Amino acid sequence: MATLFSLPLAWMLGALFMVMGVSLAGVRTGVDKRLHRVAIALLGLFIGSRIHADELVSLVQWYPSVLAMLVYMVLMLAGGYWIFARARVGSLNAMFCAYPGSMNSALVLAERAHGDLRWIAISHSLRLVTVVSGAALLASLFVDSVALPPSAEPLSLMGVLPLLLAPACWWLGRLIRLPLPEFLGPMAAGALIANVGVAYTLPNEILLVTFLVLGSSVGSRFSGTHWKQVVRVGRFGMLYALFALVVAALMAWLVASVTSLPFVAVMLALIPGGVGEMAVIAMVMGIDPVYVVSHHILRLLLLIFMTPLMIRLTTLAAPETPP
Repeated sequence: MATLFSLPLAWMLGALFMVMGVSLAGVRTGVDKRLHRVAIALLGLFIGSRIHADELVSLVQWYPSVLAMLVYMVLMLAGGYWIFARARVGSLNAMFCAYPGSMNSALVLAERAHGDLRWIAISHSLRLVTVVSGAALLASLFVDSVALPPSAEPLSLMGVLPLLLAPACWWLGRLIRLPLPEFLGPMAAGALIANVGVAYTLPNEILLVTFLVLGSSVGSRFSGTHWKQVVRVGRFGMLYALFALVVAALMAWLVASVTSLPFVAVMLALIPGGVGEMAVIAMVMGIDPVYVVSHHILRLLLLIFMTPLMIRLTTLAAPETPP
């Protein structure tokens, strides 16, 4: 259906919208967490296979967009907190609702801080749906085609090997306590394999299944959600998502105007759509996913380290009141 309507990233966004609609209709949906993490691991392995040591020198040339990302992160935290404070969800919950990073990380950190996961999950779900679909639609205006390149080889026994390698690297990432181990572990392994001279291309069949799982996972975030809950907090979540897209587009335009960095690449590096989702969009757009992922990972790490301080400052500035 999504392909017939020429929807960008049809395999991911089609699954996303279908599962979201079914979930809001009252059907309980869900994607097994292990399957979702395997999909993220496969994506990390594929992106890692495109990382070459000699290309990492270009990190120094990306400092304008890195600085823009830092400014953008501050604007999202401050602006998002102001928006969600109007929803009367409590100061701590407002801070986590404004988290411009991984939804999973926000929920884990919020749970440890005794935040109300209902409002945080709803706001992040709407942010993720709006930002991912908006980014794909907007980015498609700047390219001629939004399709996967043909596989170098048909699906074979060797092509299925990543299904075993990716989870193993995920386990190794957990063992050495990497943040986002299901993504960074396989990505690091893929980069290592690529830099020892082993060429590998992930077959399209596996990549398309990965897209389906990622899209279905985002849509299933609305399982068990009632329309009243969506209306109450959702309007603020939509406002925040639009705020994130508009500010990202303006900052990306500014960076692209004064540097040689492409507008779409900078935009994908800035907007808080999740590492995996933004990497997928960058990949099918022919944009260097390493560039996009590096910005998202840096922002995620900064947020994780800054969260304890932000919780203390938020608690001192505005004592918690129940929603």
